Amino acid sequence: MRNFKNLLISGLSAAVAVIGLSGCESWGHHHDGRTAGREVDDHKITAEVRDKLREEPVFKFSDVDVRTFNGVVQLSGFVNSDEQKRRAAEVAQEVPMVAEVVNSIALKPQIPATPTGRPYPYEAPPASPPPRP
Repeated sequence: MRNFKNLLISGLSAAVAVIGLSGCESWGHHHDGRTAGREVDDHKITAEVRDKLREEPVFKFSDVDVRTFNGVVQLSGFVNSDEQKRRAAEVAQEVPMVAEVVNSIALKPQIPATPTGRPYPYEAPPASPPPRP
């Protein structure tokens, strides 16, 4: 009986060891292939780029989104001019640990306006039908 218990305990120990060790290869890696340290660095880069864009004295970048993966920063969203788009990329590239900047920012569509500020061509709302007699 004692030999059976020892055999059972050693078998369970071996099973636990196999199960425990099988996950070691992926330990420290996330589903997207980045290590925990790389993911922390990417979050730091994203936060710093966002802060620098907010602090930019000339342009406002409220409609620009920042994402980082393995040191590559992607900028997306909308700005008013090509100069704003260019400056956003420059600001991002100046942040330490940025390997590359992918500038996917688009220009806001320019809608011509009438002197009253309404979009052109302005169409008056339909008049209400005349009352019935």
